[in-house]
Amino acid sequence: MATIQLRAQCSVGDLKRALKESNDADQKTRIRAIINIKEGATKTATAKRFVVSRTSVISWVAAFNKGGVKALAMSKGGRPEGNPLWDASLFDDLAKEIDKGGYWSVPRMQEWLRTHKKKDVPEQTVWYRMDQRGYSYKSARPSPVQGNKEKQEAFKKRDLPRSWSR
Repeated sequence: MATIQLRAQCSVGDLKRALKESNDADQKTRIRAIINIKEGATKTATAKRFVVSRTSVISWVAAFNKGGVKALAMSKGGRPEGNPLWDASLFDDLAKEIDKGGYWSVPRMQEWLRTHKKKDVPEQTVWYRMDQRGYSYKSARPSPVQGNKEKQEAFKKRDLPRSWSR
């Protein structure tokens, strides 16, 4: 496997200034690792010093070579636009509809919200919001099409054969 060599983009002084300016703890660790390598440490020694894998150090070097100090910042993940904020009245209205009766699965709740409120709410959000309102989630359970009637009756009576343990 070919190792990635550190390119001389920034001086150690530049990296130390970037270290002071950063508010991201993970980025600071990565900058320190790059400084360590620039000062002559091997990638293996750097990995041991920072208690990470050598692969991580190599990926940090590759990121630094490609995008400099900014590329060492930790990705915050998630949606770029952030999590949507759902109006509580949507779920209050849904609860009123559920209270009228009938079987309401989460997909049916989603469909009702799409049809009546013009909102496409994720399944997990619908489940969570309705759970917060005290509605319990019940999922369908498979039932055997061809169950053994004899074993079912024996189980009900607890007249179990010796081969079955209690």
